[in-house]
Amino acid sequence: MNSLRLDRVNENSPYRILYREGHEGEYYFRTDYAIEFKISITTDYSIIPSGAYTLDIINAGNKPSPGDPKFRLTLVAIIEEFFRQNNDVMLYLTETGDGRQAMRNRLFIRWFNTYEHRDRYVIRAAEGRMEGQLNFMALFSRTDNPRLQQALDEFDETVFLLFDPPAASHD
Repeated sequence: MNSLRLDRVNENSPYRILYREGHEGEYYFRTDYAIEFKISITTDYSIIPSGAYTLDIINAGNKPSPGDPKFRLTLVAIIEEFFRQNNDVMLYLTETGDGRQAMRNRLFIRWFNTYEHRDRYVIRAAEGRMEGQLNFMALFSRTDNPRLQQALDEFDETVFLLFDPPAASHD
């Protein structure tokens, strides 16, 4: 992965983004509510066998996070810089530890749908149960990514294989 240019990210981010020394692909910032978020962008071959990057958003202190428009703008600045430096595929998988993954997924998709440059990107979202646990994931990429169709096909195939089959209805 080509590293993010933090000077450019910070020009567009309301929160100051810092690089985690010694942790490649990890960045962090602190909100006005004293909540520290770690953003991790790592190589992943589990969902897209030909390769992708996974975006992890981690509330480092597990503190409740109020609706914060600066958070969305900060995340957008990071994602835009990622795609400026890397014309690749990014995955977002919601955290499942606290049962709030459906809310996180809706919020993430809403952010994307209100993003002013959404026409530059493709997003494919999926939801389903894995071993009974509800999971949400999304693939996003620039529309001019030469691997886009391959990545979408691999994403769809992996989702089909990972998610539990739908329960049969008894009508």
